[in-house]
Amino acid sequence: MFVIFFFCKQDDFNKASVPEGAIWLNETIRRDIPIQGYAALVIWAQAATLRSDQPLTELALVTVDYMEVIEIVNKDSSVIFSEHYKYQNPKYFTTNEAGLYCRYPKWFDTGCNDEHSGVVNMVAYNDFLTLDISQTPTNIVHWWAPKLNYRQGAKYCVRARLKIEGKTAVQFGMDYWRTLNSGFNGYDFSCETSNNCEAWITDWVGETKGEFVTVVFPKRR
Repeated sequence: MFVIFFFCKQDDFNKASVPEGAIWLNETIRRDIPIQGYAALVIWAQAATLRSDQPLTELALVTVDYMEVIEIVNKDSSVIFSEHYKYQNPKYFTTNEAGLYCRYPKWFDTGCNDEHSGVVNMVAYNDFLTLDISQTPTNIVHWWAPKLNYRQGAKYCVRARLKIEGKTAVQFGMDYWRTLNSGFNGYDFSCETSNNCEAWITDWVGETKGEFVTVVFPKRR
């Protein structure tokens, strides 16, 4: 059994599910098409405990069944990337796939741990991605899909089926990248000097009451 959550109205947004210190509190569309010079895209996700002082014994668990990237051109849509975590042996993630980022003194503080450290509480195995967010209350767990080519005139969504238990929440987003091989070279709000550029950021998804739910973002209200 699964439930489909559609976050269609601003009133549906549950502020209690926003982790302390989060940069983006709800859905924000910055650019639905990239500015000149950007030719690729990345769908990403992040999770954190609701408070940075949560005890390690406080339940904060995320289980992901799958994550898909959907390309929309006019009224036609197609899945251009999917991850269903069908690993027969546990898969742990390198710093090219995921990372633990600093939460204080501010989220994604560039002065902390150089860029980011390896995720120690995230594993893909036997059809599921499991993240024990309770073990890293002072960090953000951030992971992403591979870079994909941007198709001129297209818009993109993420679809995911996941279960969230306890005091944690998950947020998705998308960035444009200059090329498929571009590396991170710092943040620039205007996207003039950086290799990546923010496209959109979604609402937070909180406790799902013991059920797997399917979410599709952004809603483009």
